[in-house]
Amino acid sequence: MEIPRTFDDIDSNWLTEALNTNLLRDGVYVKSHSIEPVGIGKGFMNQIARYRLNYNKNFDELPDTVIIKLPSREGGLMNITRKLGDNIREILFYESVAPLSNIKAPNNYYSSVDWGTSDSVLILEDLSNLTHGDSVKGCSLSQIQEAVRTIAKFQAKWWNSQQLDQVFSWMPSKLEESDIYQELYAESWKMFGNKAQGLMPTSLKDIGSRVEYHIANIKSKLTASPTTINHGDYRLDNCFIDTEARDQITVFDWEFCVKGRGTYDVATFLCEALTPYQRSNQERELIRIYHSTLLENNITDYPFADCFIDYRLSMLEIFVFWVIVGAQCDFEGVRERRYLINSVNRLDAAIKSLKCSEFI
Repeated sequence: MEIPRTFDDIDSNWLTEALNTNLLRDGVYVKSHSIEPVGIGKGFMNQIARYRLNYNKNFDELPDTVIIKLPSREGGLMNITRKLGDNIREILFYESVAPLSNIKAPNNYYSSVDWGTSDSVLILEDLSNLTHGDSVKGCSLSQIQEAVRTIAKFQAKWWNSQQLDQVFSWMPSKLEESDIYQELYAESWKMFGNKAQGLMPTSLKDIGSRVEYHIANIKSKLTASPTTINHGDYRLDNCFIDTEARDQITVFDWEFCVKGRGTYDVATFLCEALTPYQRSNQERELIRIYHSTLLENNITDYPFADCFIDYRLSMLEIFVFWVIVGAQCDFEGVRERRYLINSVNRLDAAIKSLKCSEFI
């Protein structure tokens, strides 16, 4: 099937052919559809839309809506996507990792990649019946605790697994990404600085000017054994919360999945979900929840002291990721601007209070 480049390329016949792969019964087809944009004001990096489907026959088990995800057509984001292969990673995650994992993710109804152009398409389960996390609004402490346990159980499943290299060789390690990040950093730092002009604390500017020379070292340390699978962008915006099922977490946007030390995901989530005051008061206990969950899942080769050091180091890695990706993001909207302000202030506070500059 031809892979659509924009939503204008998708019609009901294409939807029928795509959904015939895993969803539709014989004789059922998509008679008509309508499109609703998704993520307006969220600063998403891809083209995402909700498709409302009308079938020629009614079956209760057929979804009324699906989510379709296409890569951005914006030049800078397209360049990052092609260099990092993040859209291909996400598709391969849904096809090969998700079915074997103990973490809830949207069902994958159809996925395809053009290996020549890197164009791709994902048709996913619509989970809008659940509560969509919001990194600006934050969430309850119990929901943060559940998010920490969720990622710890998932990572314990893949902890130093032979499958990481033998089966999931398509997924890079953090160290394998370092050359690309190094190549992109200098120009991205200038662009990100312009977008955050007047907002970025002086101490964070200092880190930004120094960390460029330590990217490979940071990524190397966060790639050393024991390693597991990281979501790569584990934050409230990429989670759905089922408040009726003990705050059960469903995680999407796996485009930055990567092999490395798992504390990166914990650091990402806590730094975004908590104010600096909340994080400084609660982070050690939350990291203990992460570590104790690993122990409960038979991970015994990772002392808490090492875990906390990796958590501190991860804050610098998050900042590098933020510079590379944030340089291409649009922060002009009210919500996007608040998100940017929160992020630079919370990263600055975390890097200072955790004395992360000791690593560089």
